[in-house]
Formats: sequence, C-alpha cells, structure tokens
Amino acid sequence: MKFENKFSKPTALIALTGLTLIPNAPAHAVLEEVIVTAQKRAESLQDVPVAVSAFTGDTMKTLGVSNATDLVNITPGFSSGAQAGSNKNYFLRGVGTSDVHLTAASAVGQYFDGITLTSGFHAKAALFDMERVEILKGPQNTLFGLNTTGGAVNYISNKPQIGEGTNGSVNLKLGNNNHIEADLAVGFDITDTLAARVAFQSIDDDGAFKSVSNGERYGDDDTKTGRVTLLWQPAVDTTVTFNVHGLKSDNNSTSIRAMGSRSPDGSGGLCADAPTGIIDFEDNTNCLSRDGGGTGEPASDPSTGDWEKSAQDIGFEDLDTKGAYLKIDYDLPWATFNSITSWDNLQFRNANDNDGGDTLGLQSYQEDDRDTFQQEFRLISEGDGNFRWIAGVYYLKDDAESFTGLRGARGAFRNGSQIPNIQLDHTKENLGIYFQGEYDISDVITLTAGVRWSDEEIEGDYLPSSPSVAGEPTSNLYFKDEVQALVAAQNPGTAGFDSNGYEIARQITQELSNEDIGYTIKLDWKITDNSLVYISNSRGFKGSALDIRPVYALVPIANVVSSLEETRLDPESLDVWEIGFKGDFWDNRIQFDAAAFYYIYEDLQQFVTARGVPILDNAPESEIKGFDANIKYGSDNGFYLQAGVSLLDTEVTESGDSTFIEGAELASSPEISFNLLASQEYELESGGLLTFTANASHTGEQVKVTATTGNNQVVDQLSVDAYTLLNANLSYRFGDEQQYNLSVYGNNLTNEHFCGAVLINDGNAILGDSTNTRTHMHMNALCRVTNASTRTYGISFGIEF
Repeated sequence: MKFENKFSKPTALIALTGLTLIPNAPAHAVLEEVIVTAQKRAESLQDVPVAVSAFTGDTMKTLGVSNATDLVNITPGFSSGAQAGSNKNYFLRGVGTSDVHLTAASAVGQYFDGITLTSGFHAKAALFDMERVEILKGPQNTLFGLNTTGGAVNYISNKPQIGEGTNGSVNLKLGNNNHIEADLAVGFDITDTLAARVAFQSIDDDGAFKSVSNGERYGDDDTKTGRVTLLWQPAVDTTVTFNVHGLKSDNNSTSIRAMGSRSPDGSGGLCADAPTGIIDFEDNTNCLSRDGGGTGEPASDPSTGDWEKSAQDIGFEDLDTKGAYLKIDYDLPWATFNSITSWDNLQFRNANDNDGGDTLGLQSYQEDDRDTFQQEFRLISEGDGNFRWIAGVYYLKDDAESFTGLRGARGAFRNGSQIPNIQLDHTKENLGIYFQGEYDISDVITLTAGVRWSDEEIEGDYLPSSPSVAGEPTSNLYFKDEVQALVAAQNPGTAGFDSNGYEIARQITQELSNEDIGYTIKLDWKITDNSLVYISNSRGFKGSALDIRPVYALVPIANVVSSLEETRLDPESLDVWEIGFKGDFWDNRIQFDAAAFYYIYEDLQQFVTARGVPILDNAPESEIKGFDANIKYGSDNGFYLQAGVSLLDTEVTESGDSTFIEGAELASSPEISFNLLASQEYELESGGLLTFTANASHTGEQVKVTATTGNNQVVDQLSVDAYTLLNANLSYRFGDEQQYNLSVYGNNLTNEHFCGAVLINDGNAILGDSTNTRTHMHMNALCRVTNASTRTYGISFGIEF
C-alpha cells in the first residue's frame, strides 16, 4: 500500500516544472506486502480469507487522512451517518446503526490497538502516528466480539522499538479556514530492555461555515490529543506494553443547512416552493420555518444561497477522553498468552440546532460521563503445524451517566416554555468466550471454524422531568446542572417528590438481557502460490440498547413503563454467505481481490420518527446482496494505480407489525460507490523524490433514513444525490536520506456540495396543509454538513529522523 517503493533509475529523462526528473523504475516493481491482524495473528493481507481494506500510515499521510471520516472517501462500500457531534456511526456493505442516542451502539465496531472503543467519540483521537488501519468487512463477532455485525475498523498505532535509538517525525500542515495541524512523534530507548514513544497532535480550524444568525463559525475544531507508550521486554519470552492517552476537543458542532416548508404569507400553510424531491440545500427559497411559539420570535427563512452560510443559532461540543491500557505477551512453548487490560473515560457535552433557523424550533442537548473497563485473556497457538487456534475470554464493564434534553417551540413542549429531559444512569456488563481453529485439510485447502458466546446485562435508572423555562431566552443551554436547579426550584418539598424535587413515581428502572452466539465457517483453497479462493458463512449479532427519549417526561408514568416494554429493542443478527478471491499476478505487480455476498438481516435496529413521535423499532427482516472488488498495480516506472468498487442491493423484505415498509432501501447504502487512485514518482538527479497523487471517489445516490410509515412520503427528501470527490497531492522528498517532505494538497477540488446526513424531524408532516392541526408541528428539512463538502487546500512540511 505504500507509494514509496525504492526503484532503480531508468535512462529516460523527463522535464517537469523546470526540474530534471527520472521516473522511478525497479527491476521488479513489486507491490509492498501489508501485514494485518484481521484474525488476531500477523498474516499477509493477501493470505487472509476475509475482505479487508488496509492502509499504512504512510499511505494515509499521502492521502491527507486525518480523521476516521476521511476513510469513507477512500473505501468503497464504507459510509457514515451522524449521531451527535463527533460521534460518527459507520456503515459497511449497508450494515450500520441509524440512531442518534448516546446509548446506541454502532453495528460497525471500532478498535484502537485491539481495545474496543465503546463510543465513536474515542475514534477522534485515533488517526495520528499510525502504523496502519484495517477495515474488516462482514461480521467479526467471533474474534472481535462486541457489536461488529457489519464489520470492524481496527486502528493500530506506531509502537516503540527497543534498540532502534531515537527516531520519529514532525509534521506541520497549513490550510484554508486558518487550518493549522501539527503532530510530533518521538521514539527512544530508555534502557536495553525498555523503550518509549511519545506522540502529540494539535488541530485548529476556523470551520468552513458561518451563521448569518449569530456570526459564529461552524465545522470548526480545536483539538489536542496525545499518547505515551512504553515497551518493556524483561525477558526474551515476555513483552509488556503500557499506553496512556487523552484528548480535549472544543468546537461549535456540526453545521446545518436548512429549508423551510411554511408559506411566506404567514398562514402557516405549505409553501409553494417546499421541496418535493431530492433537496438542493443550496437553493434560497422564500419558505419559512415555524415561529418561536411562546418566545414571540417570528418565523424566518432558514435557507441561504451560499453553501458556506447557514441560519442556525446554536451549537457547541466539549469532548474530553482519557485512558490507559496494559498488554502482556508471554511466549509459552506451545502458544502465546495475551492479557489486555484497559480503562477509558469519556466526558461529552453537545448542543444542537435541530431546525437550522434563527428561531426556537427544536434544540437538543446531550451529555455523557462514561467509564469503561475491559479485560481480555487469550491463547494463540504457534503458527506452525496443520492446526492453529485462538481461544479467549473477554469482559467489559461500562458505567455511564447520560442526559438528553429538548426544547421546542410552537406546537411542542408548551410553545418552548418547558424542557423535557431524561437523566439516565446505566451500566453494561458483557462476558464473551470464543474459540477459532484453522485446520489444513491438505497443502492447499484450509478449514476455519469459530464460535463466540456472549452474555450481556444492561440496567438503566431513569429520571425524567420537564421543568418550566418560561421567560428564559432561547439561547440558554440546558444540561443536567441547569435542569436540576430548575427542578429543585419548582418542586421544593412537595408531596410525591424526593428531596431534590424529582417526581418519585418517575424514577424507573429497566433491565435488558442479551445472550447471543456468533460463528464463522470458512473454507479457503490456495489455487496457486499466489491466489486464493474462499467461501464462508458467518453470523453476527448486536445486543439491545436502552431508550433515552426526553418525550417520556411528557406522558403519564404508566405510559412510560408500558412504552419502555413495547419499544424494547430485540437484538439484531446478520447471517452472511460470501465467496471471495485474492490473487497476485505478474511477479506481484498486480494484486486483485473480489467478493460476492448475500446477507439476511434480522431485527435491524433503527431510530425512526412517526408523525413527530420518535421511537426505536426493529425491521423484522432485510436482505443485502452485493459485490466489491479492488485492484492495485505497480509499474516499472514508478507508477501506482489502485481502484475499488462496491455494488449493493438492499431492501426490507418483511415488515411484520413494525413501522418499516417492505421494499424500502436501507439507509446509507448507495447502489454503487467506487474509488480510483493514481500515483507517479519521479527521482531527481539531486536525489530528491517528487510524487504526484490523485484520488477520485464516487458515492451514488442513497437514502439517509430507511423508509417507515412515518416518513414514506418524504423518502426523496431524505435522500442524498450522487457526488464525486477529487483530491490531489504533490510532494517533494529531499535531504541526504529524503528525510524532508514538502507537500501541496487539495481536497474536493471541484467543490462538490453534499449532505452527510439529512433529517426531517416529524416526517410526513412537512407535507401537511393548513387545515391539519398537525402542521403546527412540522419542521424544516435539515442537511448536516462537514468541511469535506467544501474545497480545502494547503501545504505541509515534515521531517523524519
């Protein structure tokens, strides 16, 4: 995957930009072998009977990958949605989680150095000083466990190396939007048996978007993150790795573009220009939002004709993470024993404008304080012999205090005079036991079988309330501390309330229990020394989740109890059949892999909105059929080419008594996506190396929310049109050992505009008319955007030592 292959000089000379260039040409332009740990042991990517996209740290630097979302643009079949702020949820081959709640677990697991990231927020600190990233497609429950129905993303950082002395890198990137990104990594020996590596990254960005309502910039970033890793080898057969890490991030949250639906004549009826198909959020209509209800704020037009200007009036995010892990590897005569112990803490607060206008439409507030402890023991047999195996035990304990609050205007929450909210203290315990074995039936045929048993217990203590905020300005931020003060002031010592002012009857406990079994069976046949065919059947699963809807604060206590039971999510499962091929050709100048797959998805979990009422629901059965393929080519003259494609056909096949609609396309599942990357290296007579890299990625049209009876009339409005991104990078390496690197980069060069997520909070009500009282609830159509939907460019300079 590297582009920096060391080639010998050809005789042809090329003049480019006034420099004398020599195409970089090898005697044999072999592609670099990439080692992955997709099966928990180090193996060549081309020998693993799993569909994996792997990127080395050098490749990601060249492509400008600096956050997890950037991986979406270089991996066909990989897409993202939006949960809250930096908490991204991912979809692989159409499998993912559409749920905005903090309690929701993604169906695509994320891992850092083999440690489960229980929240997508943690991934914000992952992508710097990286050795590689592996994207594993299809269920990975057997070896990776927790919530990997659709696949897993494995972030692997650079580690200290004993005996290699001092080494590292310094990089500085400057770009538009006042982007300043700096990272430093240094590895060094402490003693003959102890080495350390220190890495730090700082990102400052003003953001590409500005609000015409409050003058604030959105899409901004101010993040500082660092890690320290120690590697100790007290004996030849023992290695101990200790890592501490932390992140602090502050920003104004995601930028939102919006389009109203109310007539500009003030009647409250449907606007003649209200969107009826896929919405062009760059349009500047005269349609209005609803007014601010009890706040007295008049309705206004939330749309603008400028993609980088919005009308939102609120938004911020504070995020702090810290943690540590301890790994012990001990070589026994017949196996390697691994112990992995980790602890992580997440503290998060986020306020979002969910109507995109400058009046009080709908605002949401979330916060989380979560401690996670994990312990895993495993034995990995020696790699020699006809039979190889892995066995392990995994335990997780998650303790969290979460909060979600809402404030809405006309027609909701007493015209903005109250804030329904839920405070939820919850715990999760997960115990998993797994085993996977590989048996060589012959020199060319191997059978792999694995199974994982998982037992999960979840308990949640609910504390809903809806204190009055009458007369309070709409720009106030209402988190747990403010709500507790309001509750205490409004219910002091009243009968039926506890000493803190909370209604005793509303202090509810819910318990969930999930016991699941996942498995995999694979048969791979090494057709030649350089080609492999495999066929597999696997089953993945994801447990249930607690419901943290603030609207529970608005209904009678009996309705809350019954609703918690009626909307209790069933665990989801995925049965997969896959056939794949991997091969190297022409003396390893070409690598090719392809896979065809068929998924049966049972009890798909999704957050849905039916006529303004948010619920959690299961789609009884869905199907996914697909094909993906990748090809890489390294020529004799320093030219590198990589291409990939993903084809998907998804639909809900059985709806039962759910709100889902049979035949509906699954969310974030474009029928086609592809990526094309080309790189050319030129060696200068001075010894420098000039590399030009261009990357194009195309994502087809897709719905962002699976259709239900609550939004079936606005499926087009909830869709995103196809878009293509073009990125380029020109780098010049120089110095005695080419240790200096100067680059010029540009991303989304054609300034393609697209939505990361689309939302209409109360579904079909946007199409209501003035005779229907429900139109008082209808909301604006929203498009959440990131800086990736604008052109970004800049320069970077790096030193390796």
